[in-house]
Amino acid sequence: MDARTSTGARLVGGSLSFDHAADTYDATRALPERVAAKLTDALLAELAAAGADRLLEIGAGTGRIARPLMERGVRVCGVDISTRMLARLREQLTPRHRTPDLVLGDATRLPLASASFCAALMVHVLHLVSSMQTALAEVRRVLAPGGVFVHHYTRYLGDNPWDASAAKWDELLASRKFTRRRRPDRADIQAALRALGGASRLLAYAEDEERTTPAEWLALTARRVNSWTWEIPDGLFAECLVEYEAWCHAHYGDLDREYVQQVRYELEVWSFA
Repeated sequence: MDARTSTGARLVGGSLSFDHAADTYDATRALPERVAAKLTDALLAELAAAGADRLLEIGAGTGRIARPLMERGVRVCGVDISTRMLARLREQLTPRHRTPDLVLGDATRLPLASASFCAALMVHVLHLVSSMQTALAEVRRVLAPGGVFVHHYTRYLGDNPWDASAAKWDELLASRKFTRRRRPDRADIQAALRALGGASRLLAYAEDEERTTPAEWLALTARRVNSWTWEIPDGLFAECLVEYEAWCHAHYGDLDREYVQQVRYELEVWSFA
């Protein structure tokens, strides 16, 4: 059954759809151009190594990962729960892109035949689904013998100045007896994949610097750009935001101070016994 959060985000069977963010997604989630190019090259190399003639991307969205691959001739099957995200993907296709197969579907119930793909990809999807374990079991089901599952991570090196910010939101919400949906961490995901018979190798394909100010972080939060804000009821969010803004001034001081973080972009490549 479909439902809507207070921000208008759609829940489909407990999985979070990005319908309402389709028009702003590319502007707010794009990888740096240099990193995106390296990701395309890394994925092409993995597909070649696996002998895969096509790629299944679960959570294809607007095609920010898939479109550059299509330009390089890759056959892509893209699955997403959001009709509007897939529509944005279609709108951005040109004659340079190899025509994809686009499928409306939930990661926890893939409308695809078993053992039908030699390579599957997920990028920042598992925190949005109703069941991480079920989604990963579906990946395992649709992979052919010898197939690989590629999972993308963004790793922040050193202290993250925004960890304190996330902890403050947890504190504000807990004091009002509201609990956010738990985001599975890397160890959770790895344990679930090992339980399915998976073994992995790690490829760090790029590093970059991310420059952000508390003012920018506060503005993104106030605009509710990030999906963790969508499930919080409007009144509760507004109430917490007032306290959070005051906390930001006290904790960070100068909100225009730039924080520089080293970021490593990684692919975990999973194969299954």
